[in-house]
Amino acid sequence: MMPRSAARIMRSRTVRVGRRMHGYTLIEVALVIAIIVLLIGAVIPLSSGFVREQRLRDSALGLLVLAKTARTEAMTTGRTAEVIFSKGGFSLRRAGEEEAAETEVLPSGMRYQLLPFGADKPLRPDGQRWIFQPTGLCEPLTVRIMEDEAWIEVRFDPLTAGIEEESYYIP
Repeated sequence: MMPRSAARIMRSRTVRVGRRMHGYTLIEVALVIAIIVLLIGAVIPLSSGFVREQRLRDSALGLLVLAKTARTEAMTTGRTAEVIFSKGGFSLRRAGEEEAAETEVLPSGMRYQLLPFGADKPLRPDGQRWIFQPTGLCEPLTVRIMEDEAWIEVRFDPLTAGIEEESYYIP
């Protein structure tokens, strides 16, 4: 008769020998890596378009914030406020001030065009003023912000200074 500890060792050895080792073959691992590489390759172009769209939207949002601030400022003070369009971005000038109070600078490589109400063709920014009356009204305006071939175009509502319509093209 065998001692108990020896019998236990024999049983554990028998069980280990009888079990098949589980693992992945080299082909399975290579297949999984190939699938991951394909997925990453598909996601990178999609994310670059997303990043570009987000940059364009951020610039449009910056202009929206300035427009809403100018409208609110004009209505609360009873004096006109204006957004000034320059080549590098947009600025808010409050009534009675010589210098712009707030400025939104466009990121490098980005440009924009203005399409004022009744204009036949877009204008390049060069000191144009978008005036907000004490009643809260402003001139209807469409702005197209561009980066390479991508663009976003926003049309502002003259009553609310909010974005009335938006269209975009992101290749």
